Amino acid sequence: MKTNTIRCALAFAAVTAVLPSLVQAAPIVLTGTIRDFNFYNTTFGGVAGHVDFENKMGDDRGIVQNQLGADGKPVYNSANSNPTVSSAASFYQWYHDDPTVNKTGSLQITLNPISSGSTIYGYTNNSFFPADGKLLNQTNGGHNFGFTTEFHTLFTYMTANNDTFNFAGDDDVFVFINGKLALDLGGVHASETGNFNLNNIKTAFGLVDGSNYSLDIFQAERHTVASNFSMQTSLQLNSVPEPGSLALMGLALIGLVGSQLRRKQ
Repeated sequence: MKTNTIRCALAFAAVTAVLPSLVQAAPIVLTGTIRDFNFYNTTFGGVAGHVDFENKMGDDRGIVQNQLGADGKPVYNSANSNPTVSSAASFYQWYHDDPTVNKTGSLQITLNPISSGSTIYGYTNNSFFPADGKLLNQTNGGHNFGFTTEFHTLFTYMTANNDTFNFAGDDDVFVFINGKLALDLGGVHASETGNFNLNNIKTAFGLVDGSNYSLDIFQAERHTVASNFSMQTSLQLNSVPEPGSLALMGLALIGLVGSQLRRKQ
């Protein structure tokens, strides 16, 4: 009996030693919303084309105000000159359901550690076409171009982590921390890069050590040829877990321990 007790203790120790590494290595799965649009001066599937898609090109910083609206969406900056956006009303449709100009669905992206044991997680897709084969299901240049995506999640701010966020992509990207604009890559352009360090913005963004805050990412693909979406961050974001993967692994290990003990009795 004493021998079995020792074996049980050793086996349980092995399980508890393995599980933290599984938790650390678990991917971060973000579930978002995608809205599909037809190009300007086109009609497909009974939906009219949108004036801001496949129309004007160029960098266009300052499209959005510095604070998210009451509905948690970007607010058009009417005080700025935005050559790639027709109006506040047209911009509103980018991130709101409107069956006259868009069709809405859901999507997921998975962030994995960029290397073994790394605390930086990333997702990179240089052929980012999540609307292919669905929603309006139109094809322009071989893909379903003309869409927006948005992702909303939470994180805990820890000064000691010196957390960073990096994004590279096209076209528009707006990233908000605690409801405030932290990264603006607005415009119809080739892939561009932006980044920030949370410790550098903590005062202006009202971040308090140990408190939870929102991270909101808004993207738009408004032109053919290419679609890139790449993000890397050390933030430990809230994840939508893959179906019971960690729980099943833990139960499997515990079951293995139990079977070994039964054989030894």
